Amino acid sequence: MVSSSRSSDKIPAEKVSDYDRESEVKSFDDTKLGVKGLVDAGITKIPWMFIEEQQTTGMIIWGSTESPESVPVIDFKDMDKDAAVRTDIIKKVGEACEKWGFFQVVNHGIPESVLNGIIDGIRIFHEQDAETKKEWYSRDPQKKVINHAWPTGGIPWVVRWLQILLILSNCRHYADIVMEYSEQVVKLGLTLFQLLSEALGLHPNHLKDMGCVESILILGHYYPPCPEPQLTLGTSSHTDPDFFTILLQDQIGGLQVLHEDQWVDVPPIPGALVINMGDLLQLEDIVMEYSEQVVKLGLTLFELLSEAQGLHPNHLKDMECAESILFLGRYYPPCPEPELTLGSSSHADPDFFSILLQDQMGGLQVLH
Repeated sequence: MVSSSRSSDKIPAEKVSDYDRESEVKSFDDTKLGVKGLVDAGITKIPWMFIEEQQTTGMIIWGSTESPESVPVIDFKDMDKDAAVRTDIIKKVGEACEKWGFFQVVNHGIPESVLNGIIDGIRIFHEQDAETKKEWYSRDPQKKVINHAWPTGGIPWVVRWLQILLILSNCRHYADIVMEYSEQVVKLGLTLFQLLSEALGLHPNHLKDMGCVESILILGHYYPPCPEPQLTLGTSSHTDPDFFTILLQDQIGGLQVLHEDQWVDVPPIPGALVINMGDLLQLEDIVMEYSEQVVKLGLTLFELLSEAQGLHPNHLKDMECAESILFLGRYYPPCPEPELTLGSSSHADPDFFSILLQDQMGGLQVLH
């Protein structure tokens, strides 16, 4: 078991040369018990590996301030019964995504018994017998149920005060409540993809048909009581690398979101779920906006080209030249021997015309 005789919040200067963070972290990981193991051992001071002054300095404590604004709460009641209600919900979802990137949803159709059941199930897992939990401790991506203290391999610079239980949606040998929760969340996820598609002005199945709903990953975060919570974090500031996250809070609270450079508390609402727009959906949003703008420019160019040939402005457009658009994003990473190769060879584009956006690195040449 890892313990600490730390007597201050910083490593004393005379001890810096003696302190081996890698060994401390490895020793902690080898216990396969995580932070719950430290709590069970009765520590009163957290080890140095959990402390990061940069993250905790100036940290706004949850519940200590009041914000004039709050994360939008959207009620899904009667959404499938009343077209006007659905239209209003689509509008609210679009506004919340644009302004916040977050919203809470109530009356979403998932019974509170299922929500409470999954919270209890995650807690029970982490509070069960230590030897039983050790069997699940791993970072092997081939396993369908994984318990660990941090998600990636290697030695993290700062260890967070949390335990993570990772469950793949196709895991059918764990617990009935996980399967029931997964099925309910998938249904809600499909509804959210439809609403998001419509909020973007697209067909309801647009994001679904793109394959955005092909996988689901369940992460159960567990934060045991910390003897020095002012010195560490359970989860640091981050964005989610997915389309969106459906987040179920317990009633303890602690979630904050960054809005207009201010951290805003997200108080738990019984039965509510927090929807967090991920990096991939935000990319989809900018791609859609760029595409719409390029299409407008393309139509103008078709009109100008038609007139330049002495034709009616709509001549090329009426020939259906403007019926499709293909978006290509090319990336050229640094090459150790650029004189020996090419990013793109000489070519002609097999289309009516290309609208090319260059970055500031340059490199484009045309034959004239």
